[in-house]
Amino acid sequence: MASKAKKRHLRTASSERKAKRQYASRNEPKKSPISLRETAQVRNSFSATVGGAVAAACAYSFFAGALPSYAQNEERPGETRELPPVVVEGEEIGSGNPYADPDAPYKVDASANTKLTEPLLTTPKSITVIPKEVLADTEAQSFRDVMRTQPGITLGTGEGGNAFGDRIFIRGFDARNDVYIDGMRDPGVIQREVFAVEQIEILKGPSSGFAGRGTTGGAVNIVSKAPSDSNFNEAEVTVGTDDTKRLTVDSNYVVDERLSLRGNVMGHEAGVAGRDVVENERWGAAAAAAFKATDDVELSLDYYHLNTDDIPDWGVPFDERSQRPFEDQNRELFYGLKNRDFWETQTDTGTAKVNALLSDSVSLNSKLRYGRTTNEYVVSAPERPDISDPDPANWTLSSSPKNRNSETEYYINQTDVTVDFETGSVGHTLVTGFELSYEEIENDPFVGLDSESGEFTSLNAVIQPIFNPDPYQPFVTPIVPSGNVRTTEVETAALYVLDTVKLTDQLELLAGVRLDHYDVSLKQSGPDRDGNPVPNLSSEDTLINWHTGAVYKVRPNGSFYVAYGSSSNPTGEQLDGSGIAYGGLAPETENLDPEKNRLYEVGTKWELFDRNLLLTAALFQIDKEDARVVSGPRGSQTVSLDGEQRVQGFELGFAGKLMPEWTLYGGLTLLDTEVKESDNPEEIGKSFPNIADTSFLLLSKYRLTEKFELGGQAYYQSKIYGGSTVAGDANLPQYWRFDLLSDYEVTENVEVSLNVLNLTDERYYDSIYRSATPFVYVAPGRAVYMTLGLRF
Repeated sequence: MASKAKKRHLRTASSERKAKRQYASRNEPKKSPISLRETAQVRNSFSATVGGAVAAACAYSFFAGALPSYAQNEERPGETRELPPVVVEGEEIGSGNPYADPDAPYKVDASANTKLTEPLLTTPKSITVIPKEVLADTEAQSFRDVMRTQPGITLGTGEGGNAFGDRIFIRGFDARNDVYIDGMRDPGVIQREVFAVEQIEILKGPSSGFAGRGTTGGAVNIVSKAPSDSNFNEAEVTVGTDDTKRLTVDSNYVVDERLSLRGNVMGHEAGVAGRDVVENERWGAAAAAAFKATDDVELSLDYYHLNTDDIPDWGVPFDERSQRPFEDQNRELFYGLKNRDFWETQTDTGTAKVNALLSDSVSLNSKLRYGRTTNEYVVSAPERPDISDPDPANWTLSSSPKNRNSETEYYINQTDVTVDFETGSVGHTLVTGFELSYEEIENDPFVGLDSESGEFTSLNAVIQPIFNPDPYQPFVTPIVPSGNVRTTEVETAALYVLDTVKLTDQLELLAGVRLDHYDVSLKQSGPDRDGNPVPNLSSEDTLINWHTGAVYKVRPNGSFYVAYGSSSNPTGEQLDGSGIAYGGLAPETENLDPEKNRLYEVGTKWELFDRNLLLTAALFQIDKEDARVVSGPRGSQTVSLDGEQRVQGFELGFAGKLMPEWTLYGGLTLLDTEVKESDNPEEIGKSFPNIADTSFLLLSKYRLTEKFELGGQAYYQSKIYGGSTVAGDANLPQYWRFDLLSDYEVTENVEVSLNVLNLTDERYYDSIYRSATPFVYVAPGRAVYMTLGLRF
């Protein structure tokens, strides 16, 4: 029998490397037809801008089509393979999620994170996993689409002081810089896609013991598609309302028993349902190769590119009378300028990995990544409505330009060793390692487009009628960089160790600690917006954080756990932020100690219905101590560490199958937030802004026949209050959103699906800007998509 470390290495060294402890009942080949959406992530369509992606896909497929296959998970003499390929009537389906239950793809059994060595069932922490099958079935076309309907997560806004992009809040706390790709931090707030995603893992609550700085509310880990041991070619073409055209292609080729290749391409062009003028245009490509140098050593390389070019939308103005968005105007009205506004981003990352089995009980995993992202935009914010005229036809607002012109560059090395050993009758799985990283973000704002205009309208603002804006007004001012570059650099060196201790077959303990040396510096080549020189700033801290937990398995399919963890928010951790209001480095915060966060959690996890449905529940409390408190008027503000904040909540999650024909996914989150202590007495007792205290998701689909599935999704979010540090009176109303989905399997290799998103065309809002004169992002209206899925 092969050792535990050897089995883990075999899984780690292939796309099946973390699908742990599959049960005997799941090792039987599937006999009934399986939807393409349960085995592949190949979404959506094409257009003129997609031509390059299509050409690349065809060229790649032609080149690789003659190549035979690389079996990454070779079976050795005497060894039982834990996760065989899913089989449909004798045919291999190689693109299935290797971390999920093959009988119930919505249910994920294992994390892809090498620090989490146990199945999710016996991991003492709340972890929500969104597999690619859910992304496909719900027609999610971006990271933002996915997060929009996740319980316990809300979307945030951007501007000039903090970057516009994928900003999210988890369990009440800003997590815009707590996004990771394959276990390594993805710095910079940008747009992210899902065409090359295997699954998205959300670690809930303070997680610095696993992930480093930040992670107060949690951390998001995006798991990339990797080479597998089966040949397949899959594509999806989507067309829909609002001129939607999207194409994705996913191909895997096994060259021989040692080399495997995988490629993904995407092209996308679309408007936004219920909004005029707005356009989204992007293309991307991902390529990966895995080479088995010896039986015990695998080397892999991957490269990812994404290019976006949008006409962005910052929504609608705010009515100070009702403390809600203006709702009596046409929802499609666009307050930007087509001749001025743009949003362009680019992402390029390259990663090299080594997985090695050093002995029967010791394995090595090392990753080195270089990444570069850019985020450039000029966007109109519909601010400062003037409703003083008795005639509403004469009401106006300012389409104030906000802008950013930033580049992020980073290097990360993460290396860890996993050791299995015993002390007497007690088993251990110990992970220890280090992480070294360098991050640099430069922002060179555009001239004449003041992103932070204080109490006054920007000089380049355009006055628009509230009920009849003209997005085609001319704008002749040149848009050029100012040359006043703000540069933030961060160097991090970390050591960590985590030990899973198996005291008995029923009782396990997890104990881990991480030490980070964090060094941040800031310099600016010119004066601030008031003409004052900007001093060079720096801050240095040593962060020590941990995670401990205990799991008791009352039955083989059920466990209870308790967990205690921590995280730290050092000064200047929000690298995209300018000044104290946005979490950036500032003279007022340069010498402050980090904020400290504590997690207390109890929960239970069960695998029900032939272990094809995972049900989880947790009660938790997060305490933030030494919270930064900003006091005083603008220009003479002070910052102290005299604040204390608390979040208490309950989470319920479910994923999998109630019966072979019926699949479910979703959850419920209840949050109670409170400022416990503050130098500003009026803040004490107030709740947090940008948070929904109740959110609920139910995704359900039912196989009516062998070829036809029908389902739907319902999502509820309670009222959200705006504000900077505490909730004010401004609010976004509660809402329900309903979606429909259906799939029809035409042949074994052809499938047609139909999705209707926001079935009732509900007018709801993604997020609200923090200022006293806010604007709000409008969520998409009703959209209809038809997708043709092909396997060839």
